[in-house]
Amino acid sequence: MSALAGSIAAVSALCFAGSTSLQHQAAQGAPVDVQGSLALVAHLLRRPLWLVGQVLAIVGLVLHAAALHVGSIAVVQPIVISGVVLAVPVRSALEGRWPWPRELVAVLFAAVGLTVFLVAANPTGGTAGPQQLPALLICVFGVAVAAGAGVLARFVATPVRSAFLLGVAAGVLFGLVAGLMKSFLYDATQGGLVEVLTSWTTWALAVLGIVAVVTNQHAYRFARLSASMPVLNVVDGVVALVFGVVAFSEVLRHSPVYLTIEILGFAAIAVGLIIVSRLEDQDTSPEVAGRVEDRMGY
Repeated sequence: MSALAGSIAAVSALCFAGSTSLQHQAAQGAPVDVQGSLALVAHLLRRPLWLVGQVLAIVGLVLHAAALHVGSIAVVQPIVISGVVLAVPVRSALEGRWPWPRELVAVLFAAVGLTVFLVAANPTGGTAGPQQLPALLICVFGVAVAAGAGVLARFVATPVRSAFLLGVAAGVLFGLVAGLMKSFLYDATQGGLVEVLTSWTTWALAVLGIVAVVTNQHAYRFARLSASMPVLNVVDGVVALVFGVVAFSEVLRHSPVYLTIEILGFAAIAVGLIIVSRLEDQDTSPEVAGRVEDRMGY
């Protein structure tokens, strides 16, 4: 199942990469007289390239859900969050050029880090459905952490720190959403409509998903992508992994040696994300940057 889940997650990440790249290219082509979010969206809705990007985003989300349904969060989530780095070669191909050296470095760091992490972690065990009390407790704790980070963001002195804290908050929420999505799919396949509608995970998934997206958008308004995107994706992955271990009884190899290797692998993914975010800072306007990053929250 891990191989199947990993394969589906990889295709999902490629869909997200393609979606991000197409949306980025369409947004960059918007005329200079298109001002404001509503005007930009109205313009993009008439662009076939952007619409294809939206279709790919939907396909990617469906595949993400399918991967979570058949496999462990510990396998799926690191692969999916690495999709933002896969957008680098896809965008280069769309622009008819070879990737720049820094882009290749970003891809290399993320790819090597992801491979090292997955080989070292080698998650085993896990249950099809979540343990309800642990799942609820991790959600309550995660929401408290996200709320605390959101409140602190209002009082820090600089916009960059505010964006960083909002990135932390959004990352926690998106990590919880991944775990809740797996829980929701279990309820949907094992029970009827009544069970789905009366399950707390269904409503928590809906509410936290919306709050996560809104929090992410606020992070864009405070500072450039490099302030929030790397921490958002890394925290997303960590929280999702914890959700899998706590609520679904997934077991990662946890000897000191393997833990060290797993941390180094995840750190390499973070380096790739940081490089990509700084490249986006250099190459896109704030309006376009918000559009590019919108897909990578999920």
